[in-house]
Amino acid sequence: MRVRKPRVSVANGEMLVSGYLARLGLAAARFDKAALLRGWTPDFRVMNGDLLAFYCEVKTVQEDDWLEQEFADASTGTLVGGSRPDPTYNRISNHIHSAAGQFEAANGGREYPNVLAFVNHDLHAGVQDLVSVLTGNAYTDSGSILPWYRAYSEGRIRQEKERIHLYLWIDVDEPEPRKFWMQSHEAHHLALCAYLGIDAAQIKQI
Repeated sequence: MRVRKPRVSVANGEMLVSGYLARLGLAAARFDKAALLRGWTPDFRVMNGDLLAFYCEVKTVQEDDWLEQEFADASTGTLVGGSRPDPTYNRISNHIHSAAGQFEAANGGREYPNVLAFVNHDLHAGVQDLVSVLTGNAYTDSGSILPWYRAYSEGRIRQEKERIHLYLWIDVDEPEPRKFWMQSHEAHHLALCAYLGIDAAQIKQI
């Protein structure tokens, strides 16, 4: 008998992100009950002292357990498995779509920057998958750029992805997040660079 893998705790991912923000001198503050009752919100209001700096939502990238679920649900002696499209890109796209709605509910006028943090527990996923979903491209070691993922980048998140000003990708075994900047709002971009202690001129363009 096979047992399904336990799902990774979302709270652990939120703790990783709040710890990273604390190292930058920022505080991840939960929304109060009144705000939660009014509607959908991101996870944190990130504070710089007494001032609201930006909003932050945390999404957990789980290891794909499709095959384990197939085994768990199958009758004894039944063959399971088979080929199927890589689910990684759909999962990332779904997370961006969901986060965009949460940011819109709390920060509809985009008065403050929006930051989406992915905490990755899947050994088969990486920051390059996020880049492919956002740009629609595969970037090869030879320098070629292949437009393989436009169905995601130009699909339902085509406009939503621009509402998120910074993407963080945190692999659980690496302390420093990888960063992808949309640069869709100049003032928010510069503010986030300042909060994270990054020279905007040194950001690599792709």
